[in-house]
Amino acid sequence: MVLPICDVCLKSGILCQGCENKLKTGEISQLDLDIAKILYRVGDGKIGYKRTIEIGDVVIIITEKDQVGKLIGKGGKIVREISKTLERKIRVVGEDSDFKAVATDILAPARISGVNIVYGKDGEQRYKIRVRGEDARRLPAKLDVLNSIIHELTGEKTLLVIDRNN
Repeated sequence: MVLPICDVCLKSGILCQGCENKLKTGEISQLDLDIAKILYRVGDGKIGYKRTIEIGDVVIIITEKDQVGKLIGKGGKIVREISKTLERKIRVVGEDSDFKAVATDILAPARISGVNIVYGKDGEQRYKIRVRGEDARRLPAKLDVLNSIIHELTGEKTLLVIDRNN
């Protein structure tokens, strides 16, 4: 799996010219560097990711679908380490996952009770995602932040609601 910076830079702690240029041009961010260093240390260079998205106090790490579990780690150990080091909430999402899989990954540990397509008066389509009422306190962020995260990842407009009658 590939990290955004080379192994030489991760081992030495000093950026080579190529990685330095990536940072200057904005191809990678300081957050990408920090996460790559943590993953290299914790995963012995065997765990990687594609890119990160930062929305509010939540960081979304996007990786290949089959690498999500590996990046999360046994019992969430790796994600917990990243979260503790960066002092931010971390979510891991598989690249090119379907809408429901992305929503489930972002909202975890809260459970989704249903997904519906609703149409506005102007004919605009959006997805209504219902979260179980007893899981409302388990949501990783505020509803508007979660809506924007899901929109950023899928391109679909969403409306998150809490089910009160379970």
